Amino acid sequence: MTFDTAPFLATCVSIDLEVDPKSARIFAIAAVRGEATLVHKGAALDPALDRLEALCDGAAHLVGHNILRHDLPHLVANRAQLAGLGAAAIDTLWLNPLAFPRNPYHHLVKHYQDGRLQVGHLNDPELDARLALQVLSDQIAAFTRLGQEAPDALLAY
Repeated sequence: MTFDTAPFLATCVSIDLEVDPKSARIFAIAAVRGEATLVHKGAALDPALDRLEALCDGAAHLVGHNILRHDLPHLVANRAQLAGLGAAAIDTLWLNPLAFPRNPYHHLVKHYQDGRLQVGHLNDPELDARLALQVLSDQIAAFTRLGQEAPDALLAY
């Protein structure tokens, strides 16, 4: 049995931030919700955060790779009212070792960190936001299989 992830993923907004590690300043944001995409690079962060809030309106889940310890804290530091987005956040980083215990990194090794740098993709937050949704879909499929093969393990998770 397979699980159609499309209806669930349609309730999600996947985000990725690029943050200057020295200043903690957000310099790029990407968010993907279905066919809608927000991409912001550079200054004037407030209008981008306004657009992000609008894109997230009515979404059930915020998704990201390391969203709980990276993206969400930076968003909240720049706009406190975004804290509510974390109420049902899904962090693919935390789920991956459960979904893929033999290969916990699965597709998550970033294309610009794995020794195979792809020209034009360095720090591409939109690509990373889309990748997080694909990884979440793969994780759901893995959990669906686990539920069939070892329901007690899934229950324990």
